[in-house]
Parts: sequence; structure tokens; C-alpha cells
Amino acid sequence: MIGAAVAVALGVFGSVHEPTGEVPWQRPFPSIYAMKVWFSLGVLLLAALQLCTALWMYGRLGLRARPWLGPVHRASGYLAFVVSLPVAAACLWAMGFQSYDARVLTHSILGTMVYGAFVAKVIVVHSRRLPGWAIPAVGGLLLATVVGVTASSALWWIATFGLPR
Repeated sequence: MIGAAVAVALGVFGSVHEPTGEVPWQRPFPSIYAMKVWFSLGVLLLAALQLCTALWMYGRLGLRARPWLGPVHRASGYLAFVVSLPVAAACLWAMGFQSYDARVLTHSILGTMVYGAFVAKVIVVHSRRLPGWAIPAVGGLLLATVVGVTASSALWWIATFGLPR
């Protein structure tokens, strides 16, 4: 419920905030879109690392878990979160929650859901009362939202306009 509240709060903020059209932290990128594409690709790469390390830790790759695997999984998750923040802030501040076509509406919804799913994952990871399937379920939801939001933005941009320079 807390994760859902975070997602709704972000969506409401994005809907009522007057978009500025620009952000000061896009430098050294030539445009806000270039910054968002490159950072989003970084988040997607880190999410892939998260998936691989999670599958390895849960014994789904047929490999013996190594002692460094947990710290690598946590570090890549923290880094993915940090790298995503300038993108999310640019989306909310400069563009707001938009719905002028299906792709943009999907992107806006999934973008707010990413942070709701992140909050839910943090809560589940630190809870001792939940069943064992809760962590992979919430982690899978977070991964699905990250893939969806990236597909509806950065990957769409690359397919439409090519890699930003």
C-alpha cells in the first residue's frame, strides 16, 4: 500500500505541476531527451545485472552463489536507483504527467510505478514477516516497470530517432 501511495503521489504531482520544459542538470548533454535516453539505458543495464545476480543468488542459473554476489546485487540496485533520479526528476519537473497518446500515458503511469515498486521492494527486503516468494515477486514487479518505462521512452526514442549525440 505504501508503494502504491508513492506512485499515486508522484502521478498527482506530475499532473498538477506546471512543466518547465527544461532542467539545469541536463548538461553536458545537448538536450533533455539525450540525457534521459542515456541515463535510462544505464538503468536498464543495471536492471539486467540485478536480474542476473538475483537469479544466481536464488540458484536459478545452476551456479554456486559466491560471497560477493549479495554486495554486487545491492550495489547495482542502489546505483540503478541513483542513476534513475535525474531522469525521473526531469520527467516530473520538465514534462509532467502527460496523456496525449497511449505511449506517453503508458510511460507516465509506468514511470510513477517504478518508484512505488522500489519502495515496496525496500519494505519487503527489510521485513521478516513476509513469505519467501514476496522478494522475487516485488523484485519482478520493479524489473517489469523499469523495462516498460524504458521501452516506452528511451528504446522508443532510439527506434524513432536513433541514438542521441
